[in-house]
Amino acid sequence: MKAMSVRRLVVVLATVSLAAVTAAGDEKTCPGAPSMTVETACRNASGTQAMYDMCKDALGGVPDPLSDHDVTVYALAAENSALASVGATQDAAIKLLLYNSSLSGEEKDAYMECVEAYTTAEHAIGNVLDKLGVCSLDGLGDDYMNGLLDLESCRDRVLKLPVSLLYAIVLVDRKKAALALAFFLGKLLGIP
Repeated sequence: MKAMSVRRLVVVLATVSLAAVTAAGDEKTCPGAPSMTVETACRNASGTQAMYDMCKDALGGVPDPLSDHDVTVYALAAENSALASVGATQDAAIKLLLYNSSLSGEEKDAYMECVEAYTTAEHAIGNVLDKLGVCSLDGLGDDYMNGLLDLESCRDRVLKLPVSLLYAIVLVDRKKAALALAFFLGKLLGIP
């Protein structure tokens, strides 16, 4: 892949990320959304201790976590956390493409596919943030799932490589877990 086309992709990704983050505020509340503490939200959204711990971490910046907040606040915080995580992995893949001349052709192809998959995952996350920003639940579940499927496609591609510098990042796949957490918190809003 040519360095210039990767750089153009970086500019596009930065623009998408900035638009998604600025589209929704952290203090958004939606009519009819349940209110609960961070503890209750994380218990309701988490099926495992690892997911619970991730939830508490993702919602650690919510002011006054012992008080009840509209679940929309938690869904936005988790989605912004997922966006940051996706962006970090995407940056790692782009840096590997730009600066690691020892990558095989197969690795370059896989990393480029990951950059593209993470771009579409970012778009899905942006859609979620936009919809939460205007309290629209229509199609929200599909947007969450599209983001998850995009991240899985990258993971599947990287797992086929014999050895990969991106392998550990994608295998641990905190990004997928973060987006899944955002989805489960979104389900507390009543999305189908």
